[in-house]
Amino acid sequence: MQSVAFDYGSMAEQDAIFANERPGWVYGRYGTPTTAALERALADLDGVEDAVCFVSGMAAIATLFGVVIAEGGRIVAQEDTYGATRAMLERFAVERTADVAFVDPTNLEAIERALTERKTALLYVESISNPLLRVTDVSALADRAHAAGTLLCVDATFATPVLYRPAGLGADLVLHSLTKYINGHGDVMGGSVGGTTAEVAKLRERVMSDGAYLPPHEAWLTIRGMRTLELRVSRQCAGAHALATHLAGHPKVARVFYPGLPSHPQHQLACDQYGERGGGVVTFALTDDTREAAYRFLDALEVAASATTVGDLFTEVLHPATASHRRIDPAERARMGITDGTVRVSVGIEDPYDIVADIDQALEKV
Repeated sequence: MQSVAFDYGSMAEQDAIFANERPGWVYGRYGTPTTAALERALADLDGVEDAVCFVSGMAAIATLFGVVIAEGGRIVAQEDTYGATRAMLERFAVERTADVAFVDPTNLEAIERALTERKTALLYVESISNPLLRVTDVSALADRAHAAGTLLCVDATFATPVLYRPAGLGADLVLHSLTKYINGHGDVMGGSVGGTTAEVAKLRERVMSDGAYLPPHEAWLTIRGMRTLELRVSRQCAGAHALATHLAGHPKVARVFYPGLPSHPQHQLACDQYGERGGGVVTFALTDDTREAAYRFLDALEVAASATTVGDLFTEVLHPATASHRRIDPAERARMGITDGTVRVSVGIEDPYDIVADIDQALEKV
C-alpha cells in the first residue's frame, strides 16, 4: 500500500491505534502494511519472533548501536567488519564517548577477554566478514556472550538465510543489509534487525522517532526480490566457487579468500554452518600487491562492473582500500590483511565461464 496517511472510522478508533490498544496504521514513518508484511517474512526466514526494517543497512546498524550506547552499554565488535561500520564505531567512541573495543572473532580467547574485562552489552560480528571473508563460529560466540551477560548480534548479509540462520545457533539479533542479497536486484536500499519482540521493540521505537523506517515501495520491491532469493544465492555460490578454484592457481594472484576452498582457515566451520556453500563473494590479493595494479585490473573489466555493492544479479568488483575501507587507517588496513592489491568480487548469476574469462583477461593487464 503506497500511502503515508490512513483514514479512520472515528476519532475513538484513531485514539485507540495511537495508544497501541488496537492494531492499525497512523503515518508512514510509524509503519505501513507493506513494510509490516516484509518484516513478518524476514522474521520467518530468520526464525525469530519479530523484525523491523530501516531505510538502509547502515541505518539499522546506527540504530542498534545508538540504543546500546544510550543505555550506557559497551560494544565489542569484529575488527575486520565492513569499513563504514567500523568507522561509525570509531566516530561514536569520540563523539559520544562510547566504550568500544575491536577484536578478532576467530580468536575465542580474545573474545572471552574482551567480554569479561568490562561489562559488555553487545557483541557484534559478521557471519562472513567484509571483505576478508572470515567465518565466525556463531554457536561458540553465543556461548561466550551469554556467559558474560552479553547480547550477540550477527550481521548475516553475506550469508543470507539461504546459507544458515544465526538465531538457530544462539544469536540474539540478526541484521541484514536488504540492499544486498535479499533484494538482489540493485534497485533498493534497506536494512533489518530481527530478534525477540522485546529487543526489536526498542529499535522500532527509535526508528519511528528518527525517521529511518523503510517506505512501502522499497518494501514491496524487496518482497519481490525475496521470491528468487534461494535461486539467486545458490547460483552465485556455485559461480563464486568456480572463480575461487580457478584463481587459486593463477600466477598473478597471491592469495584467495573464499570459505568454500579447503585452504580457507575456517573452511570446516563454513561447511558445518553453511552446508558446504561458501557464499557468493570471492576476495583475492594480486601478486603485484599495489594500488596501481589493482586499478589496472579494475579498469580492464568488460563483463563485470567496477561497483561498490554485493548481491546484485551482475558481477561487481570493488577495491576495498579505495571504497569500503577507505576511512580506515592504512596501517590498520594492512595489519588486518586488506592490502592495496586486494579486490573483492561479488559474483552474479552470469555463466561462470564468462565471469572467469573476464577476470582472466583483466588479470592479463596487471
